[in-house]
Amino acid sequence: MMSIIIGLFFFPVLISASLTRSVSHKWALTTIYLLKKVCKVEIDIDNLKNFYNNQVLFAVRHESVLETILFLAYFPDIKYIVKRELLYVPFYGLFVWRCGHIIIDRKAGSKSIFLMLKKIKFNLTKQENLVLFPHGTRIKPCSNISIKPGIYALYKNLNLPIIPVYMNSGHVWDKKGFIKRPGKVKVIFFDSIGRGYNKKDFLNILNLKLN
Repeated sequence: MMSIIIGLFFFPVLISASLTRSVSHKWALTTIYLLKKVCKVEIDIDNLKNFYNNQVLFAVRHESVLETILFLAYFPDIKYIVKRELLYVPFYGLFVWRCGHIIIDRKAGSKSIFLMLKKIKFNLTKQENLVLFPHGTRIKPCSNISIKPGIYALYKNLNLPIIPVYMNSGHVWDKKGFIKRPGKVKVIFFDSIGRGYNKKDFLNILNLKLN
């Protein structure tokens, strides 16, 4: 509900990409604050300072809506790699587009990977980090699901450290995005995955970190 109200109130800022990013950042900060004060959801996160001056790709376990908000709060200019369907979410989709997030069409198969790489190289500056959800969608808490192989193309073709990020948000925030329960969310940043792995070994390493 708060997102809809903010979307309506700040709809005019869409005329400016920088204003849209600023509003999205403040919306994320406000959401995190209200989660703590109203819903009693604590977020246990540290080591963020390690990434403020180093461009990386965060490969994040995705259990709830929280993952789509959290990184906006700490990195105002961060870029998410998101599925095309999100563009059709009222208000939210317009903000996603205007902020310059990387939109991909998962139905396009290998073509979508090529276009994703092209968009990233064209749009990304040296000051921006990336967020990708390797499972491709939200998953249930404690589930062990193989990640999608598309991230290997980023590993091979982008000169960016890939940081696996484990989050267990599903036990406090319902997968469908409605129910929220008191509790603590742990955010664990692992060391970056070194260069030189083949596809099978790379995916195995990432699976072990995120499951």
